[in-house]
Amino acid sequence: MINNKYLTVLLSFTFLISCSPKLSSVLVKDYQSLAYDEEVVVFDIDEDIPEEFEQIGVLKARDTGFSVKCNYEIVLDKAKLEARKAGGNAIKITMHKKPDFWSTCHRIDAIILKTPIKYNK
Repeated sequence: MINNKYLTVLLSFTFLISCSPKLSSVLVKDYQSLAYDEEVVVFDIDEDIPEEFEQIGVLKARDTGFSVKCNYEIVLDKAKLEARKAGGNAIKITMHKKPDFWSTCHRIDAIILKTPIKYNK
């Protein structure tokens, strides 16, 4: 018989995980992760990517169906974190869907980018 305390912890953990937007990424190049405080430059949909940037992967942020903490800033922060894990120091937003009838979350697609030089936007 499962102890009620353990069941409560398991259900709470499951609920907390399902409250965040789901991020998935596909990498085409393998780099060492960046530090958690390393700057990640964000290029919006209408901005061009400078030549010195190399594409190292793509990422998608989607609603899990139970997501509640998924305003644009939070989704963007999670995308930057995913880019850092992949070794990228920039992302280019390629698609942004705002909350609508189907989802209360912002959803984005982005390209993970890397440049060897310090880039100031």
